[in-house]
Amino acid sequence: KTRLNDALGRLVGNAAGKNAIIRLETAFGGGKTHNLIALYHIASGNTPSASVAALLGKSAKLPKPGDIVVAGVVGSDLDPTIGMDHAADKLKTYTLWGELAYQLGGRAGYALAKESEELKAAPGTGLFETLVGDKPALIMIDEIARHLRSALAVPTATKRSTLADQTIAFLMSLLEFAASKEHCLVVLTLAGPGDAFANETALLRQKLAEAQSVVSRQERVLTPTDEGEISAIVTHRLFKTVNRDGARAVFDGYARYYAGVMDKQGDLPQRCTRAEYAKEMRAAYPFHPELLNTLNRKTATIPNFNQTRGALRLLAWTMRALWQKRPADTWLIHPHHLDLAHTSIAEDLTSRLDRPKFKSVIESDIVSPLLGTSAKAQDVDQALIASGKPAYARRLATTIFLHSLTQGIASGVDPADLMLAVLEPNASGGGDDPAVVARALERLYDQAWFLEYDGHHYRFKTEPSLNKIIADETALIAATKAKAEIETRIKQIWKRGYFKPVYFPVEPADVDDDADLPKLVLMQFEAVKIGAGDIEPPALVRRIYEYKGAMDSFRTYQNNIVFLIADADQVDNMVGVARRYLAIGRIVGDAERMSEFNEEQKKALKKMGEAAELDVRIAITKTYRYFYYPSPDAGKTHSFLRRETLPAQEQGEVEKDQSNVILRVLRALKKVQTGDDEVLPAAYVKSKAWDQNQASMTTEDLRQTFARKIGLRMLLEVNQLRKTIQNGVQTGVWIYYDAGEQFGYDRESPPPVFQIGDTAILYAPDEAARLQIRIKGKWKPESAERAGNEAEIKCPVCGRPERDCICGIDRPDGKKIPTKLVGQGAVAQAFQKIADECQEYQIARVRQLFITVDGIGKQGAADTRALGLAIPQFGKGRFGVEQEMLATFGKGANAESFQQTFRGGWERFKRIKNLADAFAQEADELKITMRVAAEFDDGLQVGGAQFQTLRDVLAALEVGKIIIEATPVEK
Repeated sequence: KTRLNDALGRLVGNAAGKNAIIRLETAFGGGKTHNLIALYHIASGNTPSASVAALLGKSAKLPKPGDIVVAGVVGSDLDPTIGMDHAADKLKTYTLWGELAYQLGGRAGYALAKESEELKAAPGTGLFETLVGDKPALIMIDEIARHLRSALAVPTATKRSTLADQTIAFLMSLLEFAASKEHCLVVLTLAGPGDAFANETALLRQKLAEAQSVVSRQERVLTPTDEGEISAIVTHRLFKTVNRDGARAVFDGYARYYAGVMDKQGDLPQRCTRAEYAKEMRAAYPFHPELLNTLNRKTATIPNFNQTRGALRLLAWTMRALWQKRPADTWLIHPHHLDLAHTSIAEDLTSRLDRPKFKSVIESDIVSPLLGTSAKAQDVDQALIASGKPAYARRLATTIFLHSLTQGIASGVDPADLMLAVLEPNASGGGDDPAVVARALERLYDQAWFLEYDGHHYRFKTEPSLNKIIADETALIAATKAKAEIETRIKQIWKRGYFKPVYFPVEPADVDDDADLPKLVLMQFEAVKIGAGDIEPPALVRRIYEYKGAMDSFRTYQNNIVFLIADADQVDNMVGVARRYLAIGRIVGDAERMSEFNEEQKKALKKMGEAAELDVRIAITKTYRYFYYPSPDAGKTHSFLRRETLPAQEQGEVEKDQSNVILRVLRALKKVQTGDDEVLPAAYVKSKAWDQNQASMTTEDLRQTFARKIGLRMLLEVNQLRKTIQNGVQTGVWIYYDAGEQFGYDRESPPPVFQIGDTAILYAPDEAARLQIRIKGKWKPESAERAGNEAEIKCPVCGRPERDCICGIDRPDGKKIPTKLVGQGAVAQAFQKIADECQEYQIARVRQLFITVDGIGKQGAADTRALGLAIPQFGKGRFGVEQEMLATFGKGANAESFQQTFRGGWERFKRIKNLADAFAQEADELKITMRVAAEFDDGLQVGGAQFQTLRDVLAALEVGKIIIEATPVEK
């Protein structure tokens, strides 16, 4: 109405018509074309007076046909090369002035401008004095900036300027002419600074500014539509009818939901609960106000965005997609309903807007166009969708994307406005949980490559974020380096404790077959890996479990070995996490590179490095989750190996020593016997450990049987075996016999110190009776007369009759103290045997210790090497070494051999130790004996600090079976 009143006032003499020039500034959905069409029809006098009166009022003075000379030119129609064809008069026009002259004066009018057109030289105001004079005239020029671009390439006849320069000069003359006439009106449209022809428009604006002294008093700048009218224009263009009254429940639902969120201290802008916003929502229906606001205030300012057709096209595509999908609980069309997976929408918002780099943002962080791959928002949404929630991350990313396309300070969206655009109510009176959406935003920010938050606004940048920098660095980390890091970490995660780890064996010989600590065998993650459905043990696992040594003889101690195997589905992720950890470490460790980041980024990188280190540990524990242990329930087809899956561990619960996790699983399966478990009944143990009709067994054999028979538990605490032995004595399951004492113990005997060794024997009661074993507390010496025909009792050390024993020392109570004590077995076992005997005979110190290792093959080589390494750590004392070795290399006629005998002090022995160790390790066949003699001038206190040091050093070096001989200090 304003535009028409202004124009008619100028053309037909109304009071309102004071401006010779009306400049229309176009805006989003601006209706510029509609305004020009309406003005043309009214000025031509062809519009029914009733229609015009309804719009402008009955008092409006209307022109009749022919009263006003009308000319209109659209810049896109002008062609300075081919020309505009006017077939009726058999001529073509090539310039703006030529076309206007033809429209205002026909062939005769064109003849006045023909020479100027041919020379490409702008005419002055005289042309219009002749063509128009004082007659009312309406001259409309639309999209002239588009013509200026093509005119820039056309030189004038003098070659001193271009057609574009002359066109602008002509416009200045035209505007001066219009300003000098009472009833001449020029309507000129100029696009905004974001138009596709922004440079040409800017040039035109500059020239208009130069002519301001002439034009400004006669010019009125109008915006065809203001911001409040945009909603009406959009809905009018897209929908035949909009029933806003019927949507009152929708508006009320949003208002209640927003108020509820605000009551709970939700992060929403205050305006959303005001009455003005409710009016905005009603006007924008069925669009959410934030969608139209974003398109109008931000997207519409982008160069190359056709502010009317472009926006309507986007909204039309969005409507079509929603109509096809019809998602539940969709009451308004939000910014996130612009589906960036739709190729046309994505192209319109990237390439068409001269924003091709933003296509990478979409594909990387919002929605991937490739099947089988997902963008970061889609990755975040997987867990949400699985739990029945909407794809919040994609909602957030799409909304942020729309706010990011414009540049400068307007780019981005603050968290409150972002939440307002994303949150939706539902039909049940509730709606999206802001806390869940906020967590999705946090995860999106952590993972997205291009998303940035400056403390005030979220925005997508076309340059990668820290995550992308890390990703690029990760790509440079060799997989071999990452795998080496994983292998190192595995050795730190599964440590020696209840189990002896064996890392990455490739053949049976790599895993010792003994009854010592149970072996936790960690198979290399690429050599052996299985999937969730692979219950049967892998071939290499079977082979190691069933065989031992280089000759593949059958493994004896099958109940002393468990296997940990990688999940095939997790291996690649584990390697990827390790590569990322190394990449962050490389960045953080490069001082020059770190100087390129600001302080916030430096702190973030360091935190990422700390988190990545934990991520590696978590990834490894998630990968090594399949666990095989010996069980008769598994059956022969599975080599009696049963699979279990280790429980998943949360980030804050990952233990430093993962062996404890395996221990807990085995305890739950009742497969291990620890110090905290209840004592195993002797009757049960005997039924499982003893063969049928077996009458006796040494306690050492019983211990080894636990490592051999898969029906028994793995014995992790030897004291539990002592308790079981005691239980068997108390319940009459067996008789405990100490060969050193030559006494047996039953339930009525005073309890002995139960030993685990070859000299402690368990007898079935019937067998003990048959052998007439003396029972402690029941046996009494008979008179010499009755004993004359019986066998004499002999000393267990020197073998002489007890009355003729020469190896002992008299004690005040009449007992003889042995001159030599012997302990053998594992290190702890042998030392405990010495300690127990010293306690029994009240021996406080020993003068000498002889430690002997007698072995064959690789184990013998390892044990003697370890014993040699232990000597310097024994502390004070004099040490001598005896070593005999026979090593054979190769077989057959070409076999080589090496024989060594050494007797001497440690100082001389250590000079040949490395040579002897090397030959022992290389030998194909080896027999070796090593004896270390230790003398202590002041005596070695039994159970004292140095005594314990000797024991602990040997145990730490994993020396195998040893024999210890101790000589007591003579009183």
